[in-house]
Amino acid sequence: MTKLAPFTRRSFLGTAALGALATSPLGSLAQTSAQSSTQSATQQAPAAPPKPAPVPLPRTAPPYDKATINMIGQPIKGYTPQIGTLVSMLTWMQLAVLGPTRNLTQPQLDFLLDKNANTIGALMLHLAATEVLYQRITFNNEDFDKYPPDYAAKWGAAMDLGDAGRATIKGHDIAFYQDALYEARQKSLAEFAKRDDAWLLTPLKQPGWGGGPINNYCLWFHVCEHISHHAGQIDLLLNRVPGAVRGGSGG
Repeated sequence: MTKLAPFTRRSFLGTAALGALATSPLGSLAQTSAQSSTQSATQQAPAAPPKPAPVPLPRTAPPYDKATINMIGQPIKGYTPQIGTLVSMLTWMQLAVLGPTRNLTQPQLDFLLDKNANTIGALMLHLAATEVLYQRITFNNEDFDKYPPDYAAKWGAAMDLGDAGRATIKGHDIAFYQDALYEARQKSLAEFAKRDDAWLLTPLKQPGWGGGPINNYCLWFHVCEHISHHAGQIDLLLNRVPGAVRGGSGG
């Protein structure tokens, strides 16, 4: 007895309508026509250029981990519960900037949309400058009406942007901005590990926005949403920068 092949969707398609067509005169004509079309397309179609290898994500702090990056609020070893939640939000938001910009060249980072705009490079350095400023306010308990001289010398133009930023923040490759963000975040993480949730909820002596009390959590939540704010500006600029190829935010 002849052993029958197992019945599957693939075998059904091969022996039903398509199979019947193949055994008829029309089927022979169809096969000949299909073969000619395939050969013609093969001869005429130029080979597609190979796609460039994706640029890997830059180093991040904490290191990128696809198993935890989207688990906001999951306990993080070394941090108290609410500080750990804050760290997971800061980590998630950082990739909204580092991911899409990782393919940019130095001229693209320096691209100025108009005379009042900021460059992508300047916005990235501005985010690092902001994080350093809030480190000093919350970790060092510094209270100042104007920037201390050491901060102003290194970060003043990046913090204020405008004419000073346009004049001085240029000529750097993407690694320069990635390193600035990485080093600022490393400092934040080290300091968060020394503190607890009681510190996070402690109000500052000076009033906050609107004149009411403000705590450390609010200030650091502002650092997080501030990244989101400028990530939107960077996204707009990426659609205007000539030749820009945006990288994805994931690894």
